[in-house]
Amino acid sequence: WYPADESARGGTVDYTVRSFLPPADADLVPDTIDDTRSIDATRDAPAAADGPYPIVLFSHGSTSFRLQSSVLAQHLASWGIVTASTDHPSRDLLNAIGGTTEGQRPSIDDFRSMRTYLTTLGDDEILGGVLDNGRVALGGHSAGGGTVVQMAGDDGILGYVSYASGLGDEAPDVPSLFMAGELDMIVDPVERTAAAFERAPAPSWLWSFADAGHLAFSDLCAVGSEGATLIDLAEAAGLGALVDDRLRTLGTDGCEPPNRPVEEVWPGVHQSATGFYRWVFGIDPEPIGLDESVVTDGVTVVSK
Repeated sequence: WYPADESARGGTVDYTVRSFLPPADADLVPDTIDDTRSIDATRDAPAAADGPYPIVLFSHGSTSFRLQSSVLAQHLASWGIVTASTDHPSRDLLNAIGGTTEGQRPSIDDFRSMRTYLTTLGDDEILGGVLDNGRVALGGHSAGGGTVVQMAGDDGILGYVSYASGLGDEAPDVPSLFMAGELDMIVDPVERTAAAFERAPAPSWLWSFADAGHLAFSDLCAVGSEGATLIDLAEAAGLGALVDDRLRTLGTDGCEPPNRPVEEVWPGVHQSATGFYRWVFGIDPEPIGLDESVVTDGVTVVSK
């Protein structure tokens, strides 16, 4: 996702969740199930002329796929920030459902390869002049937060945003922003995410969202006209009996009451992520929008 020329305004790009399932399983999902997500974008649009633009590398969560946070990526692009994301076969939806995650290369290898690949696109017809490979930051959701932490100590990484995740054994010495849903039943918002914030070197921020769960930082609770979840697709395909309790929770956490609609959470997610990245990239000399001036109700902000 990248800033586009004004001529691209008004475009829409759709993706379907079933396109990330194993083909045999995708064919079982009836056409009556709407699993489409639309974002305001235009595929292969001419880039805006005032690049190059800084880059965020994004790592998706477990049993998910590279487009899972397209609404966030689209927002960042509208603020002059490129977002690049790759599938992680060691944990993505296609291989998790297909039972083929074992033996895939580690997700950190995918992530580093993507960073290297972007450096080869200087003469690309569309992206030539768009990518500032000297200004790179990271973002990761859930398991992707673990991948981000592994890479955050690499040369030239300016900072990272961790969505519903933690730190593991590492605490990279770069600026960080942690976000947690207070109703998250997958990654404990206190024991994992808040604890990670406490361990992280300053400067760091923690944004905790009330009435929000694990998937509030993705598109996955707002797919289709009726908000179909990954588990709805599995049930519709006749695969419900194969979905264990863990996957059932993972595929719905944050999507149902008492969680509020994720569209009400997104403005705060977008505000904090955009403000953080613009500051680490040197666009804003001081952090803007990372304090209590929050556009989403029920957010607690802590910083150091």
